[in-house]
Amino acid sequence: MDIIGSKVILRTMEEQDREMVMNLIGDPQIVKVTGGYIDSVSCDHQMNWFCSLPDSAREVRRVIADKERPENGLGIIILSDMDLENGAAEIYIKLAGIFRGKGYGQDAVNALVAYAFDRLGLSRIYSDILEYNTMSRRLFEKCGFRQEGFRRGRGFKKGSYRNVCVYSIDNGK
Repeated sequence: MDIIGSKVILRTMEEQDREMVMNLIGDPQIVKVTGGYIDSVSCDHQMNWFCSLPDSAREVRRVIADKERPENGLGIIILSDMDLENGAAEIYIKLAGIFRGKGYGQDAVNALVAYAFDRLGLSRIYSDILEYNTMSRRLFEKCGFRQEGFRRGRGFKKGSYRNVCVYSIDNGK
C-alpha cells in the first residue's frame, strides 16, 4: 500500500530502485551522519533486506518517490521496532543529497507519521539522531518532533563514540 504525501509517494521497493539504494548506503556524506552497515554489502543483500518484511508487525519500509514521477526513488524511510503494546516506533530516513532541502524529506516524515498515528494506531514516534547531524535534527524539528534528551557515547562514528539525540512526537489524541 502506498502512503501519499503532498509531494511524495512512499511506495514499496522495486527493481529500478537498486542503484538508488546502493548510492544511499555508499554515499560518504550519508554514512558519516547516519547508522548503517559497518562493512560494505552487496546490492542483492541490501535489496533482500529492504524487501524482506514489507509491512510486518514490526516494520514499514518504503521508498520515497516524487509524486509527479513515482518511478524515481529519492530515498528510503523506515518505521521500525514497532511496539504495538506501548504504541511506539522508531523512524529514520535517508534521502539522496540532490533532493535534500526541497521539502521531500519533511513531506515523507509527515506522511509516515500520519500513517503511523491514523492507520497503525501508534501514539509515539521517536528518532535517534547523531548530535552533529544538524540537517536531520532540523528536519525532525520542522515536522513537530522535540528533543527529549540524548544518549552519551551511543553512536560510533568518525573513530569515536558520539552522542545521539533522542527526538519524539506524540499523537495529540
